[in-house]
Amino acid sequence: MTPVSQDRIIILPARNCRRSRKIIEYLEEEEISFTRIELESTEGLALAEKHQMRASPGVLVNGVSVNPFDLLIQGECRVDKETARRVLGDRPSAEGSG
Repeated sequence: MTPVSQDRIIILPARNCRRSRKIIEYLEEEEISFTRIELESTEGLALAEKHQMRASPGVLVNGVSVNPFDLLIQGECRVDKETARRVLGDRPSAEGSG
């Protein structure tokens, strides 16, 4: 298993998971760097167990598990961009916004 760096975002998407797709789309649109490890892989399962992840996608920020529901607008399966910026960070070239 590859050592998990403590200074990056890791997404563990589940197959056919709409939440996983929405969070990954957000990161790609915002050009936020992340590492993708399939949840069903040996490494993904080990990380999910280690961090006691109970929902998909698994999200690790700087080695700390983040509940994916905290990044979404409840009932709409859309990323809450304000919360996501606070938790995941802004794109490297983004200028400050109010």
